[in-house]
Parts: sequence; structure tokens; C-alpha cells
Amino acid sequence: MKKWSWKWAALWAGLAICLGACGQPGGEKSSGEQQSVQTEDTGRNDSGAEAEDPEEVKSDQPEGTRADLPGGDTPGLAAFYEDNFPIGVALPGFVFENMDNYEEVILNNFNSITCENEMKPDFLLDREGSQKKLDETNLQAAVHFDACMPAIEFALKHDMKIRFHTLVWHSQTPEWFFTEDYTEDGKLVDREVMLARMENYIADVLGYFQENYPGLIYAVDVVNEAFDPGNGDENGVRMKDNLWYETVGEDYYYQAFVFARKYASEDMRLFYNDYGCTDKAALILERLAQAKEEGLIDGIGMQSHLSTGDRIQYKFMLAVKQFCDAGYEVQSTELDIGVTENSEAAFMTQARKYRSFFKNMKSLQEEGYPITGITVWGLNDDLSWRTGEYGLLFDKDMNPKKAYQGALMDPSVPDVE
Repeated sequence: MKKWSWKWAALWAGLAICLGACGQPGGEKSSGEQQSVQTEDTGRNDSGAEAEDPEEVKSDQPEGTRADLPGGDTPGLAAFYEDNFPIGVALPGFVFENMDNYEEVILNNFNSITCENEMKPDFLLDREGSQKKLDETNLQAAVHFDACMPAIEFALKHDMKIRFHTLVWHSQTPEWFFTEDYTEDGKLVDREVMLARMENYIADVLGYFQENYPGLIYAVDVVNEAFDPGNGDENGVRMKDNLWYETVGEDYYYQAFVFARKYASEDMRLFYNDYGCTDKAALILERLAQAKEEGLIDGIGMQSHLSTGDRIQYKFMLAVKQFCDAGYEVQSTELDIGVTENSEAAFMTQARKYRSFFKNMKSLQEEGYPITGITVWGLNDDLSWRTGEYGLLFDKDMNPKKAYQGALMDPSVPDVE
């Protein structure tokens, strides 16, 4: 199996620091492999409910739960797993605006970044520009990349790669994109028009990065969360609140991979990304079989929104093996392990779960399973979408938690899940 070829500088420095962080919630997704969306900029979840006030989210940890960061010659996460896979982190725009508080931790632990929101369709699609094009065509919406430019510039400056998240998703894609006149209350277009818009959108976005930043994007979440038996049709394809399904039809996810393969550069790996993969692996494999057979897809992104009650070694890793055995590479794309109790015992349990996760992913990779990345979904507990939980590796003040030592498989964290 090929080893990851990236070489990263400045990852071995000690991190004995305490950096101030102003809490701002951000991002996606699915707590304990449930589904929920909270966007950084709107402060709304995908049901329209108001998100919690970030000032009400407290993450003061009791004494004994914070871990000392490694010093001397002890590597950070990226260097520790350099021979196995890249270690990524999802970052909201807020972090790039306040980078002095976070930069040292990021550079010493991560070699890949994901934009928590700023590469999603509602940030890239340009409504005003699209409406100006209507006289010429209604088949190609306009795009712009202002929101994600800070992430691009940071990655280029520090020789980091980016996971692109996400091209086609039922959520955080504006309704106007699906209407004849690009208005919220316009008439929905038909299948042929929406397929053309999908193709042109994918071509424009992937083409932009190929032309301007070749080699920057190493993985693309082409389709996100398309399968959900509870909200789907007879084949498990999501119907609820899904304008892609309503305009294109039940094969919209397949068509997205057709276009992505057509326009992606050879160094862009194409992924299907989803939550709850441990419970719907068979459904995902069945639905993606045609795309896989035709060489349109490379990997499965397992979001990995877990909790301390989840059986990582025996359940999560079984799903990893299922996907790998079916010929896919696998990445953990949105890792967090939630814990609600603010106690030393709870944080040690969380640390053991993190140790189990990283240990088992590393072991499977070394056995030859094509595991090609782990991305943590958020930088600290106050910047997590899982408000009221303490699911990440650093506390609100950027102090490392025992979970961080667990991820490094430090002897201070028992090797017992």
C-alpha cells in the first residue's frame, strides 16, 4: 500500500501553550451519528430553529482533565501519523479571522484542512451574478470564492492540502439555485435544466481549483448525505427537503459522480460522505454500486460523529472493513466523540475512545486497508457544532485535553475502550 507522500515541516515543536479563544459555534452535522446542521454564519440549524447562544456554552473542565502537550522531540498528531495518513481539521471562517489564537496548535497537529462551511454551495453560488446571466442562459449559475479564500491562502502559505466539502447536498444549497429565475419563490426547473446546472456548477468549481491552485484539493466530497431510510424513497434515497431529488430524480447522486469524474483532475479523489455509516453500510454500498463499477468514485467518507457509548473497535471498524473490502478507500471526515458530563472520569472515558479510534484506524491501515485520512470536525470544544458537549481534543482555551493524549496513544491513557 502506498504511504502518504506529504512531508510536513515544523510539526515536532512542543506546544506548552495556553492560547485564548473566543467561542463561536460553527459547522455541521450529526451528533452521535444523528443528523443536524448548524451553520456558522446564520446561527440556524437545518430545521430553521435558532442555534444556542455561544455565550451560553460553557466548557470549563475540572482539575485533572487537561493534558500536558508533548514537548521536546515528541511529535504532534500530523507527525505522529505521518507514515499512515494525513490528519485534518475542520475550521470555520472565524478561526482564519483570529488566527493568532490558533495557528501554533494547527501547524503542530494538522496537515489538512476542511472548510466547515465556506466551500458549501450556499457560500460559492452567486445569486446576483446568476440573475445577470439569465438573458444569456438559465443553465449556468455564477460562482465566487471570496468566503473560502482565507482558507486557501492559509493552506498555500503552510504547504497544507484541502478536503473540499461539499459539491452536492440537500442542505445548505439555496432554493433559488433550483428555480427558473433564481428567486426563492420561483418555479422549479425541470430535470434537464437542473442536470445542466449541476454539471456546470461542478465544472466551474473544480475547474477553478485546477486552473488557479493545482494540487491543492486532494479529496472532494462529491455527494453528502444522500441516503436516509427514514426520510427516503423505497430505495433509501433521501426525499425529504431535497430539491435535488425533486428536480433531478432519485439518481441525482449518480449523476453528480458522472460530472465530478468528468471534470476532476487526476489528483482529486472523489468521495461519498455520510453520517451513520455503521448502520447503513449495506445501503450505501448497494446504491453506489453502479458508480463504483463505472470508476466514478474512489472513497467513502465516514463522518464519525460518535459518543462515548459507541462501540468503536467492534462496530465502527467493522463498517470501515466493509467499505474497504468493497474496493473503496476510507476517510474519517468529521470526527468528534461527544461527552456531556463535565468530570474527570468522563474525560478519561472519552480519551480511551479517542485512543481506540486512532489505534484501530492505524492498525487497519498498516494491515493494508486503504484508510487515507482522519479529519477532526472542529478545533476546540467552544468551536464545535455539538453545543453543550465536549467532543474535541482541546478545551475552549486551547488547552489539550486527555482526549488529545488518547489520540497520540500516550501511556497515560489506558488501552481499554
